[in-house]
Amino acid sequence: MPDTPPPTSPYGSNSRDYLAEMMNALTAAAVVIDAGGNVLAANKAWAALTALDGKSDATDKDTPILVRGCLPSAMAPRQMEKVAEGIQAVINGTVTEFSTEFKTRFDHDGPWFRVDIRPFAFQSAAAMLVCQDVSEQHEAQQALRESQGHLYQAQKMEALGTLVAGVAHEINNPISLIMFNLPIVRRVWQDLLPMINQFAPSATPRKYGGFSLDYLQSHFGRLIDDMDMAANRVSKIVRDLKHFSRQSHVSETEPLQINDAVTNAVRLARATIRKTGVDLSLALGEELPVVIGNLPSIEQIVLNILINAVQAIDGLQGRVKIKTGLRKSDGSVFVAITDNGRGVSPAIADKIFDPFVTDKQNSGGTGLGLAVSYSLVQAHQGNITFNAADGEGTTFTIWLPSGQVTDMARVLVVDDDAAVRKLIVQLLAKQGRYQVEEAVSGVDGLLRIGTTTPDLLILDLKMPGMNGLEVCRAVRRNEQLTKMKVLITTGHPHHPDLTEIRAMGYTDCYTKPIRVHQFAEMVETMMAAPPVTE
Repeated sequence: MPDTPPPTSPYGSNSRDYLAEMMNALTAAAVVIDAGGNVLAANKAWAALTALDGKSDATDKDTPILVRGCLPSAMAPRQMEKVAEGIQAVINGTVTEFSTEFKTRFDHDGPWFRVDIRPFAFQSAAAMLVCQDVSEQHEAQQALRESQGHLYQAQKMEALGTLVAGVAHEINNPISLIMFNLPIVRRVWQDLLPMINQFAPSATPRKYGGFSLDYLQSHFGRLIDDMDMAANRVSKIVRDLKHFSRQSHVSETEPLQINDAVTNAVRLARATIRKTGVDLSLALGEELPVVIGNLPSIEQIVLNILINAVQAIDGLQGRVKIKTGLRKSDGSVFVAITDNGRGVSPAIADKIFDPFVTDKQNSGGTGLGLAVSYSLVQAHQGNITFNAADGEGTTFTIWLPSGQVTDMARVLVVDDDAAVRKLIVQLLAKQGRYQVEEAVSGVDGLLRIGTTTPDLLILDLKMPGMNGLEVCRAVRRNEQLTKMKVLITTGHPHHPDLTEIRAMGYTDCYTKPIRVHQFAEMVETMMAAPPVTE
C-alpha cells in the first residue's frame, strides 16, 4: 500500500516556515517531544533555556530518561522527576494537562519558570511543553503573602489583647492580696516562734500541720520566701500581660535617638550578660534621624530581645552583636540584634510572637518577652522581623519610622479588577514612599479625588459604569486637579478612547499585564518628573 501523502496546507507550501518563524518569535520556550522524551521540534527560546548552565542533560545519569533530552539540566533532580511524572500522565491520558514551577538549582537568586505540558498528538509527537519566566508574578505573590501575614498577625494580636486584658485583671487582684498578706504571715511567724519554743513540752514532741517543730524552725522561713518569690513572679507576668494588652504609656512620645535606647538597654542587661560570659559588641550608626516614640518602651523592646539572644546561647564563645542604622528607601531606623545561639525551632517559628510560645519552659521562660516586644513595636507603627535557622543563630530586626521621610506621595488606584488593584497597591506600598488608596469604580474614584486629591491617579481604561475616559473628562474639567498626574492602565493599547485621553494631556499609558519591576520604574519616572503646567 503506497504511503499517504501529507495533507496540503491551506496556507501554502511554505506554511512550515511561517510556523517555525512564529514559534521562534514567541518569548515563551516551546518544545514538542515524542513518547520517549525525544525532541522533535523546539523554538529558539527553548534552546536558550536548555543551555542555562552550558551542560548537557545526557551526561547526568540521575536524570529520568523521559526528560533527559528535553529539559534544562539546571533543574533540580526532584523537579525533573516531577516533570517526568507530569509528561507521562499527559501522554497516558491520565490528565489533560500538567503545570509546575521550578527554579534553577545553580542560581538561588535566578528566575522562576512555569512549565505547562499538554497532549500534542500529531504524527509521532506525544506532548508539547511550554516554559515561561514567572519571576515577577512570584515576587508579587510573595509580597502579597507577606502583607497578608502581617495583617493576620495584627488581627490576632488585637484579639489576644482583649482576652489577655481580662485574664490579667482577674489574676491581679488575688495575687496582690497574696503579696500583701505574705509579709504579715512572716512577721506573725517570727513573733510566734519564741512562744512555741517556750511552751512546747520537750518530752512529748508535737507536730504542727504534720511537721515537727525542728523542721519548721529550719524551713518555714524559706517556705514563706519561696511563696513570696513565686507571687512576685506571677505579678511580673501580670505586668507583662498588661503591657501586651494595653500600651497606654506608649502615647507619651517624644523625639529620641534610637542609640540612646540601645545603650540604656545594654546598661540594664550588663550584669546578666557578664555572668554568662557572652561577648557583646555594638555597631551604632552615626547621625541617625530621630524617632518619635516612648523611650522606656523602646528600651524594653531592645532589652527583651537582647536577653532572649543571651539565653539562646549554649556553651562557650557566645557572641551577640547589636547594630543600628537607617534604611534610606523609606527612612526607617533599625536595630538588628544577632546571636550565634541555637536558632529558632521550626516547631515555633511561625508563632514566635504569640504569647506563651517558648522553647525555654524548663529554664523558666514564660513566652511573653517577644509578644510584648511585638505589641510595643506595633504601637510605634513599626515592624519586627527575624531571620533564623535551627541551630545557626538568629537576627531580630526592629524597624521604626523616623521623621526623615515626611512627604509621602499620595496615589489612588482605580480598577474594577480586584486582583490587579491589590497587586498595584501592594507593589507601591512596599516601596515605602507612597501612601496608596484604592477605588473599585470610576464613580468611587472621583469621590475620593474630591475628598483628598492624590499626586498620582492610576486609572483603568475599561470599567463598568463610568470608564476611564469619562473619569478623565471629569478630572479635566476641574481646574484644581491640573497638577495631578494620571497613568492609564489597559490591556488594549490601541483602544480609540486613548486618543481623546492623550489629547487632554494624559499621555502616560501602561499596557497590562502588570510587570512588577517595569511598572514600579514607570511610576518612579512619573513621580520624579515635574508637573505639566499649561
